[in-house]
Amino acid sequence: MLYVKFKIQEVDKFNDFKKLYNHLVAVRQPDYNLEEEVPDFDWDAMNHKEVEEALKIIDESLDEEAVVLKRYKKVIPEYANSFFEKYFKMDNDKLENLGVQEVLSIFNYLEFGFEVDLNHLELLTNDNGIITFATGNFPFGGLERFFITLKAFEMLSVECFDGFSVNKIIWESDFEYYFIELEEETKNYIQQQKGN
Repeated sequence: MLYVKFKIQEVDKFNDFKKLYNHLVAVRQPDYNLEEEVPDFDWDAMNHKEVEEALKIIDESLDEEAVVLKRYKKVIPEYANSFFEKYFKMDNDKLENLGVQEVLSIFNYLEFGFEVDLNHLELLTNDNGIITFATGNFPFGGLERFFITLKAFEMLSVECFDGFSVNKIIWESDFEYYFIELEEETKNYIQQQKGN
């Protein structure tokens, strides 16, 4: 079982993160429908303005990027979006001519590229929590963007088990960090997992 332990820096933002977490759990369910239902319109009873609004709704439902953006805005608050924009500006500056990453790409990663089953989100204390997840394959989309997502919600990743070792996470800036492998904790955690 993989995990990320985190420190909550602002409780309201943690509550916002729970909405995103619940969405990510729902998206991973086999019966989840990404498409929003387009209402049935009573075209005969509608005036000209209502027809225009109905056509706009239908048009938006056919625009894949607009549909993704609508889902994104439901679960990503403006402060988190601003953080993602800063992250991608830094990332794009590194990429230079190789291409431009956009904010929606992190949402695509969270929904589809982060190939894990989210098992549990739990508070350990008032300001510390853990997210446990499982994956059937490696690589599984990596943890970097997940750490950045947590950081966008003012949740600082402090420790993780990445499938190989337990690591303390040391942040050097908003977007850069490094691991210190905790060898004894790794040995104990792997042994504990074998016992389950």
